[in-house]
This record gives sequence, C-alpha cells and structure tokens, in this order.
Amino acid sequence: MADPLSEEEIEELYRAAESHLMRRWEPRPGYRSPIVLRGEGALFWDAAGKRHVDLVSQLYNVHVGMGVGEIIEAAKRQLDELAYASPAYYTVPQIRLAQRLAELTPGDLSKVFFSNSGTEANEAAVKMAQLYRKAPKIISFWDSYHGSTYASVSVGGSSRTRKHRGLTLFEEFKHVPSPYCYRCAFGLTHPDCGLRCADFIAYTMEKEGGDETVAAFMAEPICSWAGQVVPPEGYWEKVRKICDEQGVLLIFDEVMTGFARTGRMFACEHWGIVPDITTYAKGITCGYIPLGATMVRKPIAEYFDGEGFPHGYTYSGHAVACATALATIDYYLKHRLPERAAELGAYMIDELRGMQDRHGIIGDVRGLGLFMGIELVANPETKEPLVPKELTKEQRVDPRHNPIVYLHDKALERGLAVGVFYHTGIIRMMPPLTITREQIEEGLSLLEQTLEDVERRFHLPKG
Repeated sequence: MADPLSEEEIEELYRAAESHLMRRWEPRPGYRSPIVLRGEGALFWDAAGKRHVDLVSQLYNVHVGMGVGEIIEAAKRQLDELAYASPAYYTVPQIRLAQRLAELTPGDLSKVFFSNSGTEANEAAVKMAQLYRKAPKIISFWDSYHGSTYASVSVGGSSRTRKHRGLTLFEEFKHVPSPYCYRCAFGLTHPDCGLRCADFIAYTMEKEGGDETVAAFMAEPICSWAGQVVPPEGYWEKVRKICDEQGVLLIFDEVMTGFARTGRMFACEHWGIVPDITTYAKGITCGYIPLGATMVRKPIAEYFDGEGFPHGYTYSGHAVACATALATIDYYLKHRLPERAAELGAYMIDELRGMQDRHGIIGDVRGLGLFMGIELVANPETKEPLVPKELTKEQRVDPRHNPIVYLHDKALERGLAVGVFYHTGIIRMMPPLTITREQIEEGLSLLEQTLEDVERRFHLPKG
C-alpha cells in the first residue's frame, strides 16, 4: 500500500502538473484536482491519504473496480510472453478475444476491428458505414457525445464540444432530438406522443436524401451525455424498423453502456435489438489497459473481407490489451456482474427516488442497472435548469456562481466522487459493479449532505 506523500512532495507535483500538463475541457483557475495515489474496489486514495467513495468509476470505465488481481496478472503474463506484435500479424490473445466477442454479442455480430479507445472505435464505425453504404451522411442525437476527434465531435451533438471558434465540423453529419421524455423537444408526453421523436428520425432521413446519401443512424442505446436518458417503451424497436425500411445502418455506441453496466452484458439486449455496427471500449478492459472495438454484422464483415478496410493503428489488437480484456470478461461472468448491476441498480434507484421526495432540487431520477442520472433543477414545478443560462464563461467554472461546481467541490471535500459537467445540473451515478451495499449507503449519505449544502448556499427548494 502506497504511503501518503508529504506536503512538499504534493506541492512539487502540482507545480510540475501546472507547468507541463495541458488542461482538458474547461480549465478552472486556481483549482487543483486530486492526485490519485491508489485504488481498491470502489475506493481510491489521493496523495494526501484522503479516502474517496467512487460513484462514477473514474471516467465511467472501471466497471470491476480497482486492483483486481486476476486482471493484473493476465496483463503481466502477456508482457512476459509477448508485449507487442505488429498489427500485420495475428497474436493468440487477439484471435481469442475476437472469437469471444463474437460468441458474447447478440445476433450475427461476428467480426471486430480493434483500436485504442472509444473515440477511435466510433471513428472506425463511421468510416465503415460510409464505405459500406457508399453514402456520406450520419444522423445522430443532439446532446450526444461520441468522442473528441473531428469525425466523432461532428457526429456528437453536444454544444459543449461543438461550440469552439475555429473548430472544423463535418456538415454531412445531421442531428435529431433524443428521446428525452423529461424535457421533450416536441412538448409531448409519453405514451400519448406516439413516439414522435422516432418518427422525426424517419422524416430527417427522407429530407436528407434517404438511402442514397444517409449511411447510418448512430446513437448510444441510453444517451449518457444528456444524463442517462432511457428511451421510452417501443422506441428502439421503432427506430430499428425505420432504419430497415430506409435502407440505413443502425450504429450503437456501447462504449459506456457495454459490458454489464446496465444489468445486461450489452444494453441493446434490453430491447432485443441487434445493431448493424456496435462499438465498445471502457468496460472491455475497465481501464487496466486501453482498448476499443468495433463489431459488425455478417453482411458488412463479408463486404470488407472482399474490399479490405482502409484503416489502421500501430497498436490495433495490442496483445497485452487483448489478454487483459479476456481476463476482464472472465471476471464479469465468474462474478455474475450483469445480474449484480441489475440488483444494486434497482436498490440505488429506489434510494435516490426516496431522496427525491425529500429534496425539491432533484427533478428526475433515471437509469438502468448501475447507469443512472440525477437531474437537478432550480424549480421542480417549472423544471428550471439548475445552472443559470446567463452565467459568463468565468462564472460557469466558479463554485460561488455555479451550483453544480459547488456540489462537485463539496462532494470531493467529503470524500465522494460523482460525475458532473459544469454546464448542466446532471449528476452521473455509475459506480463500479463490485461496489458493496455499505459503500453505496455511505456514498448516498455523503451525496444527500452535499445536496443540503447546495440548497442552503443557493437558496434552493428543500422539498
């Protein structure tokens, strides 16, 4: 176990970080992120020795928790045997992992292209769809995220990633509203809406040229960027039918939802839907080694068998990453983690809805398995957003002005890690699937104390 660092050592590390590391997303002047020293299960410790309950699995990816010996040993064994081989060659872990994925995934998803991350897996999916369909356009959701490279930012519909001046976006990528029932873009209510949001996808495809120009519709089965938005009953079945009728591919981005997170091995199984192309990353190795994967159904696989796929990475199918993924999959199945996620998720949802009854600041609680979102509001009757729209860029990252930044900082002070973005009032709750019920209770208690801090500080409704 690593010992805490001295104040002098910590200060030297912060100086080095501030001098040499580029800041990501929205920098906060004067704010210092914790330096993480070690982790165990659903807990981690910072450089000063402070213990944190992790309700967000780091970056939503450490599904099995930290420090799993079987996975670490699998990586070590592979390093001893073969650390790396050119992607021009096959390796045994690469072949075995491809075979295992074909067995695990639904329907006729049969062949895989390996990359290094979710962003790269999504880039490959877009390129495959365009080449296979010989059409340029991809349709996806507003308020979505599929990565941070040019094509993935373009297909993603988040204003946070698209708004920066000078950023070039691909205009071939179009967007439609997500099935966000709490804030329906059409002002309707399910089920009386008749799934207008799904019908609008068909309308958009037709207006964009149909199968002559539209290659695919791409989405997460549960839209994480909008805050774990679970689509209403019948939605995905209707979208699958629309894609088939229009001759357009359906791509599922399961980077976040894949590998037991939602209570099924893959989220698409909740609706009995088989996408034409699907992508994985985060949970495939749980962050122990980077890996991404893009899987295709048999007709698409056969097309590229003949044509070849003009795409590649130096570390595609990295032997150590594939060996790690095989051990991770074994761990999911051995410990029945999909079932555990479903059981603990139902418990957490019940607890959060009880918290909602006690706190008017909680407008909505939603999710499947251990993939949950809490939407905080300034007024539960009007659904007024928690984060004021009129905040300046400087105020948006300032805890004195932005309630969600204040919540984030107070939670960390208490030893609680949750997922927030500074422009929304959404808290993402995605703990490791190995978290104990006692740790959930501790984390939820810390969260409720933090919500009370926010209510007092910003004079928000208590109940």
